[in-house]
Amino acid sequence: MRRNFGEDVPNFKELQKNVQLLLLNEHPIWANNRPVPPNIIFVGGIHQPKEQEFSKELKQILDSSINGVIYVSFGTSVKASVLPPERIEAMTKVLSHLPYDVLWKWDKDDIPGKGKNINLYKWFPQPSLLSKTSKLFITQGGLQSTDEAINAAVPLLGIPMLGDQWYNVEKYVHHKIGLQLDIYQLTEDNFRNAIERLLGDKSYKENIVKLRSLMREHPVAPLELAMWWIEHILKYGGSHLKSPATGMSLMEYYENHCY
Repeated sequence: MRRNFGEDVPNFKELQKNVQLLLLNEHPIWANNRPVPPNIIFVGGIHQPKEQEFSKELKQILDSSINGVIYVSFGTSVKASVLPPERIEAMTKVLSHLPYDVLWKWDKDDIPGKGKNINLYKWFPQPSLLSKTSKLFITQGGLQSTDEAINAAVPLLGIPMLGDQWYNVEKYVHHKIGLQLDIYQLTEDNFRNAIERLLGDKSYKENIVKLRSLMREHPVAPLELAMWWIEHILKYGGSHLKSPATGMSLMEYYENHCY
């Protein structure tokens, strides 16, 4: 940090103690409604972009789809082509025999054995695609992808691989908006069963529609709320919002150091 911003930058611990405001792109429901100090503000959904135009080819696929679309994307942190080949083969076989069009974010030009209903692209305008005709989103469980799926009310099949993805996908199951599979335990049978359950049981769709309604119920739009708090901190500073426990260790906080 000092190399980039100068020698007068405080060390990381000092900066950590001096956080004036923290904006969290998360909804309190997703964060288990945990209590937070007043300088932590939830602004879930702040990143939701305006709908983007589809390419001519993609628009044609969406418009001509009879039963709707299953969308598959494992995000940008993992190259889908380097996943275990036997798992990719199992997914490809199952998806190829479904009566749905499949749009799969894939970093190479082809997948061996894919059916005619599977269309590969290296990039999709994801929020717009989810809100179009998507019946199901097969995802790695990233927070932003999860938020976009909830905003579009599309049930989720989560296959987590990194970081917070396990936590997010466990929340799919908790809120009954999706199911979880382990990439290393994935088989044709459990993959097919999960898809059929999510598409056949209307409660998953109903639950995610209800969750979307709850998360959209803001007295102030997330961006407006963020701007208000930023202006407030610029005007008054943030010391009046900080918890007295800021910078304390757990031993100090629970007074275990006092005898």
